[in-house]
Amino acid sequence: MSLAAPRILHLFANYKWTGPADPAIRAAARLRARGLDVVFAQGSFVHPGGEHRIAEELWRCQLPVLAGLELRKHFHLGSLLRDVRTLHQRLRREPFDVLHCHQPADHLIAALALRKLPRPPVLVRSLYEPEPPRRGFRERAAFRRTAAVLAPTPAAQRGVVERFRLAADRVLLLEPVTEPRQLDGPNARAPWGLQPRHRVVGITARIQPHRRFDLLWDTARAVADRLPEVRFVLLGRGNDEDTRTLVTEPIERLGLREHVLLPGYQKGPAYEAALRALDAFLFLVPGSDGTCRAVCDAMAFGVPVVTTRRGMLPALVTSPRPGELPGIATDETPTALAGELLVLLGDEAVRRQRAAAALRRTQLDMDPARAAQRTEALYRELLAAPARGP
Repeated sequence: MSLAAPRILHLFANYKWTGPADPAIRAAARLRARGLDVVFAQGSFVHPGGEHRIAEELWRCQLPVLAGLELRKHFHLGSLLRDVRTLHQRLRREPFDVLHCHQPADHLIAALALRKLPRPPVLVRSLYEPEPPRRGFRERAAFRRTAAVLAPTPAAQRGVVERFRLAADRVLLLEPVTEPRQLDGPNARAPWGLQPRHRVVGITARIQPHRRFDLLWDTARAVADRLPEVRFVLLGRGNDEDTRTLVTEPIERLGLREHVLLPGYQKGPAYEAALRALDAFLFLVPGSDGTCRAVCDAMAFGVPVVTTRRGMLPALVTSPRPGELPGIATDETPTALAGELLVLLGDEAVRRQRAAAALRRTQLDMDPARAAQRTEALYRELLAAPARGP
């Protein structure tokens, strides 16, 4: 083991670009940029016809990969046993100092693979939900061998200490991060056919029943009744049936056609141009990513946010600096959400003030460079502890 350049293996049990995939890969890339010897395990399991977005992003980030593991997201006993055996044998041949896990499935695989190793690597887990994991059999087995945890909220931090008996100083509070953005650049207002008079509200969400599209369109109707120049922009996609029943039919029924734009899923420069075009951002229900990175992305472009009080959303839009309001978390009703949006859209001074607070929230509290520095410090502290046994 070399403390000068610790050897780190990150594991992520999914092939889809969903949930915490983006922060997990970015965290690994930042640590490698700091000089650590970071490798990312690239799972081989893909459903027939599926797109291995994780592999694409690992290649784009130029992260070295370790092959040979299936890394299924969902529990499958045969796959679990194969991955445990393969990883155990690999660790015997090619030692790592740290195994850093990001999903429940890879956490369990890693914990079981450490058994009977003469010098097992330390096991670290990143969490991406506002509450701690439940204390089931598999979770107990995984956390029993875990040296440290990165938790995104105080509630998750406290819960891990209480449920899994980890030492408090081994559960690090690490807020979600977002990359610094280029604020000046092309925006999508002209391509969308918008005029300066239009006030634009964006929402990023996959088109699925649980994402409360009924609430979105009722809110949009309430805002449009008071502010006819408003335009709601849905940045997301779904299957044909969900798009019809959750989006196009309600828009027609509520008479919202002129108030809604449907550019679909955007990524890369197109997504950045879309966020630059917004006056406000609306977010209703967290999806598979409990850290709601879409909210952090919007704030990084200086876009003030209105959210419900679900999950981590209130914490994300609350500033630790008194008097600053990067966003508002309010009741899950059309009246409450529309009221907060109308305050933002109808008062330019308020909008500018909250936009500046949103930008500061990401720059000061969600700095990825600082997160990487703290993660490396945790690795080194764990590796400097007394020698680890099997």
